Amino acid sequence: MSSQLRIGKHIVRYPVIQGGMGVRISAGRLAGHVAKCGGVGLVAAPGICLNSPFYNGRNYFQADAQAFKDELRKAYEIAPDGIIGVNVMVALSDYEQLVKAAIEGGAKVIVCGAGLPMSLPEITAHAPDVALIPIVSSLRAAQLIAKKWHKS
Repeated sequence: MSSQLRIGKHIVRYPVIQGGMGVRISAGRLAGHVAKCGGVGLVAAPGICLNSPFYNGRNYFQADAQAFKDELRKAYEIAPDGIIGVNVMVALSDYEQLVKAAIEGGAKVIVCGAGLPMSLPEITAHAPDVALIPIVSSLRAAQLIAKKWHKS
C-alpha cells in the first residue's frame, strides 16, 4: 500500500515541495518544471517584479502583483495540470495584495512564513480550494495559528 501526500484537495505525485527562494530564484520556470515532474512548484514573492517588464522604478507594489501573476502563468504553461503555488513572506509590505494576486493567478497552494499568517484564512476565504501552509518556527507559533485558523 502506497501512501500519498495530500495537501488540501491536491494529491502530490512525489513528496517534494520546492522551497520558496527569493529574489527571483523560485520563479515560474523552476516552479513549472518541479510541478511537471510531480512535485509542488512554488513561486517566491520577494522581488519578483525587479526585472519584469511591469516595473518602471516607481510602481513596485503594483508591478509586484502583476509580475507574480505572470510568473504563475509561466509555470502553468510548463505544467498545465501541475500543483503550483506561491511562497509569500508575511513580513512583506504588500503581503495581502500578493496573496490576492496569487489566487487570481491560479495558485493551488499558498505557503507563508517570516511572520505568523494569522489572517490568511480570511484573505483567502473566497478561494476554498487553495491549500494554506504556514511555516512555523516553534510549537507555540503552531498553536497560535491553529487556534486562530480554527475560529475562522
